[in-house]
Amino acid sequence: MSYKILMVSVLAVLLALLLVSLFRRDRNITSQIDLEDLLLGDDGRLSKAAAVMMGAFALTTWVIAYLAVNDKLTEGYFSAYLAAWVAPTVTRLIVTRSRDNAGQ
Repeated sequence: MSYKILMVSVLAVLLALLLVSLFRRDRNITSQIDLEDLLLGDDGRLSKAAAVMMGAFALTTWVIAYLAVNDKLTEGYFSAYLAAWVAPTVTRLIVTRSRDNAGQ
């Protein structure tokens, strides 16, 4: 039982550190990374689709972490998670690269 408490504590500390780092960033430093881009559309305004995708990603990531902490994570769950979040990105990269190569 102490293993579960330790894992939940580690996850809670990591989440707290992430939230603190997001809200305490120095705004004067010029950075190429802008976390608001995760919620904005191409027009620079808040995108409902982007907000839903970010929420779905956060929820499914939490479910995977929860299953891992409770020793219920199976290969099927993890494969479904990867298929949902990694496969579309890799496919988009491959399609974009083939379009760029075809145009040359």
